[in-house]
Amino acid sequence: MSSTVQATPSASNFQLIIDGLADYAKITGIDLSDNPFTEQLKFSNSPEAILELLQEREKTFKEYRDGNRRLISCLSPAVKVLQAFSGILGEAVSLVSVTYHPAGLLT
Repeated sequence: MSSTVQATPSASNFQLIIDGLADYAKITGIDLSDNPFTEQLKFSNSPEAILELLQEREKTFKEYRDGNRRLISCLSPAVKVLQAFSGILGEAVSLVSVTYHPAGLLT
């Protein structure tokens, strides 16, 4: 009886995963079954092999993120200046709109 109880949650979890992947494909238009990583995962026959694949992905992502760090560092000061400038413009526009509001001319 306990083997039946264990099989049911496992089957329902598997169905949840399949449904989630189908929903993801509908929402994003990306079918993960076509992903090269999925192909590599299919041929992994042990937890160690899966962990190795995940570690390779982590390393690739870190290299990508660190490679773009220079770009982010260059853009950061420009974004701060633009943010400050937009705040000043916003205040100036609010002063002008309060001073010269058409409804104020009617009263």
